Amino acid sequence: MAMIGYVARVLTGVRFKKMNHMIDVVHQKCGQNKVRTFFDMLWCAVRYGAGYYDYTMFGFYDMTGAQRDTYLTRVRNKKVSNIMNDMAHDDDFDDKLLFNVRFAKYLRRPLNGETATPEQMAQFLEGQEAIFAKINHGSCGNGVEKLYVKDFESPAAMLDYIREKKLVVLEHVQAQHPDMARLHPQSVNTMRICTDLVDGQVHIAYITLKMGRGGGVCDNSGQGGILCRVDIDTGKICSPATDDYFNVFDKHPGIPLVGYQLPMIEEAKALACQAALEIPEVGHVGWDMAITPTGPAIIEGNDFPGTDLCQLAPFCPEKTGLWPYYKELLHL
Repeated sequence: MAMIGYVARVLTGVRFKKMNHMIDVVHQKCGQNKVRTFFDMLWCAVRYGAGYYDYTMFGFYDMTGAQRDTYLTRVRNKKVSNIMNDMAHDDDFDDKLLFNVRFAKYLRRPLNGETATPEQMAQFLEGQEAIFAKINHGSCGNGVEKLYVKDFESPAAMLDYIREKKLVVLEHVQAQHPDMARLHPQSVNTMRICTDLVDGQVHIAYITLKMGRGGGVCDNSGQGGILCRVDIDTGKICSPATDDYFNVFDKHPGIPLVGYQLPMIEEAKALACQAALEIPEVGHVGWDMAITPTGPAIIEGNDFPGTDLCQLAPFCPEKTGLWPYYKELLHL
């Protein structure tokens, strides 16, 4: 009954302006009649729990019913999260300052801008050209600024700015492994490694690479970045890249993507699996991981990882999603 209620809330919360935009995108991609698309979206919402973004991003307009039924849709992802994650531990992940304390041994020396003294700020800035400052509760790359030390009169002045803007989660700009940096040196390019802890065993559902683009300092697709699918076993990119506007990129920034070998993939997977054991009450987590010249480092953990990062249409030419994986894993 709880899931039926969730579906009802999804349907009643439809934003028709955005839905109309998705219908236009589908029409541009395949020429499908807009009225037909509208009713097909409603059918997919009822039958598969798919939102209109799911329908468009996954490419449901070009699939059979059997293919659609393999996708981890919005409603199904909520079901997986409800089964695997105890909401009592939401703040361990959603509160970035708390996360940085809880997972300190996996991170690279963050600083709490709420409690830092000017002396601690000065020490944090030693040898740094710039730092990243984030709001405490944010997602999709929102509320992130790259602050340059030269733009402030003193560490105390930077601290005042940080507190005024509530950008209190402070991180050094990570030095990247050269093989990560060459894909876009202006941003810290990260892997999203999704782990599932079941009966004491950690499984990896998918790995996605996130890269900045066009000089942007953020790798998140919500801030102009692009995404690629990564082969879990080899650590090689195995799909072209795509962005939030359904553009597809075979090269970035001139480097052929498919077949590109990411560095330290085994070390990154091992670190994600180790971190997944820290809070066993939260079994379904997407870890954003940077690869430095000396090894992987976790940036943050997401206890409600999105379904789009792993099932975008360019990632799945076989038109098979993650739902069978979760049905088997959780005995659904």
